[in-house]
Amino acid sequence: MAPALAFAAQPSVPDTTVGKAGAALHDVVQLQQKYRGQIESATPEQKKGISEQANAQAVQAIQSHGLSVEEYSQVIRTAQNDPQLRQRLLQAAGKGD
Repeated sequence: MAPALAFAAQPSVPDTTVGKAGAALHDVVQLQQKYRGQIESATPEQKKGISEQANAQAVQAIQSHGLSVEEYSQVIRTAQNDPQLRQRLLQAAGKGD
């Protein structure tokens, strides 16, 4: 019974996880901006390679902040439906500047 209560009492994502996800989000957005222009001006053959390189760097950026891609994705998905978490995540991402 205690594990169920503990799970129910923790609907919120811990601050440390939000901080890591926010820092990773900051890095991922920077990578998206970096590669967007390259992808737009690339030939169809080049786009695949550029996209794979961008994805690999995004995975590396996420993992460098101590999260798995799955953990990062879960925080992002949860934040889409939770305005308070979204605000915490965006504040954490803003600290990366």
